[in-house]
Amino acid sequence: MKNKYLMNCFLRIFLLIGLSLGTVNFAHSQNATIEISKNKVVVGGKTYLLHVVKEKQTLFSISKAYGVALNDLMKVNGKSQATVSINEVLRIPFVEGQKAISPIIVKKEDGRYIYHVVKEADTVYSLSKKYSVSMASIEKENPGSNQSLPLNSVVKIPKNQQQKEVKELSVPKHDKKYYYYVIKAGDTQYSIANEFMMKQKKLRKLNPKLKNKILQPGDWVRIPRYLVPLEYFEIKETPKDTIKEELVVLDTIQQVDEVVAEVAKKKVSVGLFLPLYLEANDTINQIVTYKDTIEIVTERESRVIYRKSREFIRFYQGVLLAVDSLQKEGLSVDLHVFDTERNPEKLQRTLSQIQFIDFDYWIGPVYPRTFAVAADFARTKKIPIISPLSAKNPQIDSNPFVIQLNTSLNSICRQISNYVSEDFEYKNIVVVHPERYKHLNEAKLIKDIEHQLFEKGLYWQTDEVSYKKISFDEYGRYGLEATMCDSCENIVILPSNDQPLVENIITNLNVLSQRYAIRLVGFSKWQRYTSLEADYYYNLNFSLFSPYFVDYKEEKVNKFVNEFRNRFMSEPSDFSFRAYDICRFFSLAASKFGTDFPEKMNEMEVELLQSAYHFERMSAFGGLENRGTHLINYSRDFKIRHKEMKLKEEEKEQELDLLQKSFEY
Repeated sequence: MKNKYLMNCFLRIFLLIGLSLGTVNFAHSQNATIEISKNKVVVGGKTYLLHVVKEKQTLFSISKAYGVALNDLMKVNGKSQATVSINEVLRIPFVEGQKAISPIIVKKEDGRYIYHVVKEADTVYSLSKKYSVSMASIEKENPGSNQSLPLNSVVKIPKNQQQKEVKELSVPKHDKKYYYYVIKAGDTQYSIANEFMMKQKKLRKLNPKLKNKILQPGDWVRIPRYLVPLEYFEIKETPKDTIKEELVVLDTIQQVDEVVAEVAKKKVSVGLFLPLYLEANDTINQIVTYKDTIEIVTERESRVIYRKSREFIRFYQGVLLAVDSLQKEGLSVDLHVFDTERNPEKLQRTLSQIQFIDFDYWIGPVYPRTFAVAADFARTKKIPIISPLSAKNPQIDSNPFVIQLNTSLNSICRQISNYVSEDFEYKNIVVVHPERYKHLNEAKLIKDIEHQLFEKGLYWQTDEVSYKKISFDEYGRYGLEATMCDSCENIVILPSNDQPLVENIITNLNVLSQRYAIRLVGFSKWQRYTSLEADYYYNLNFSLFSPYFVDYKEEKVNKFVNEFRNRFMSEPSDFSFRAYDICRFFSLAASKFGTDFPEKMNEMEVELLQSAYHFERMSAFGGLENRGTHLINYSRDFKIRHKEMKLKEEEKEQELDLLQKSFEY
């Protein structure tokens, strides 16, 4: 029975992957049509149309359909970027007698000029290189271009002599399979392949003429249609009749938000990237035999799971239960599952195939190299991407779409130092460290504690506090005992995750706990050190901070466990709980807030099984890190207690100051 369920799990994965790729192919078969809204509102004495964004519509195409300048549309709707989400409600400035118009189609070129629509990162310099013309000639034809190039504005590129002499060639019309790209000055096989995210080898295979021919302006090449962004196709909107009068007067702008709430998303699209190793799982479940030199392949009667994919299958199962629970609540989740293995090249090929799916957010990939590839792609498509496991993501410093769920070591150190400083009176604080510790990442904990006690003046405010620091490598257990106080509680802090050292110190502290009152403060990783007796943690009143904790006494946890057992005939793992929380929380956030959900996640109140969420942006240009944690305590009465913690406002203000001091060690 168990193997049957696991096999069904694999079949489900294959079906979902197939459905995902099917969605990609379908996405190009239709063009977006913009229907002019008939609903009007009056806000602050000004009249607006309310337009509900549909699939494939862009802010640029909407502005053209209504005959409104893109910048004006962005300003009215409080947007700093020209992005929209499905079902978002836009306010369109309305003028009496206004008629719906067809969108303006920008000419690609004429006898004298090439007309270029400005994209992000375009500069006069880059355009001069792309079209092989001087910067001065571009600036001459476009007054003010030496200062800035507004996004989506049209720049006239004067043709050079070679371009003027190019004869118009017969270019085939785009069909269901191919887009026919016309070569421009400056194009190379490399630049074209790079623009459409394909290999040069594939480009040459589709266009054999490239093997023995130098590209010339006016030539054309075939590009698979599924690789071509929608912007490359002309927008074909049907002119609408004059706008029908349906005037609704609203007193305040808050009432517009109520209209928005009525069209909240009832469906979200989620990309799940996991190393499922589907091919390896197929291979190990095949038995190959030979009969008269003929190879015979049969399936194992009892399927086994490839060891590298085992935990990620559990993660996937947690997501499936979350999707089911959301479905019961009226929210449909369009789940697209992709097998990344641990292969950045395979992932890159997958990304090129799914670039036209309108995702609300991505979960994964889980490994650093594959996550880096996906994060770069997600940034170009403005898709929030969640790192579900790693606490170290370099991309979070510069990619605003990255969301890191596992709290970083720096943030955990901050939580510990605040915890110690809030309960320091009548305590003996002892920091136990290895002989050489200043180069360790955990050394930040010592710096944070000393900042709280000394630089903030807490140590000097009372005589009833003691602070000591000792090298265990130098002084051992007897030196450690010499730091103990027999008349007050000893808060022992061990800033290390070195397993042999931690186990040695905890073992010695356990002996001392028979004579002294000790509260050990450390890291969640220690719970996985199997050579330590569980009793040691209780004897030492061990306290730690972790973004994850499962309380099996809670009804919601037991309900999830029972559902998991009934459906998959196995026990949920830590990853199963985590995946369930991720899918529920972020799907509900995307449904409620649309594309703005990353900035409003802290407003969400979602009952979770394991996780504590509270997000803070790393910098003005960086991503979001989860700073929510549980304070977990192994008490001397052999009970585990927990409390959800959040970073306080005054603690955030301390961080800039501490960053400046972090390199003093």
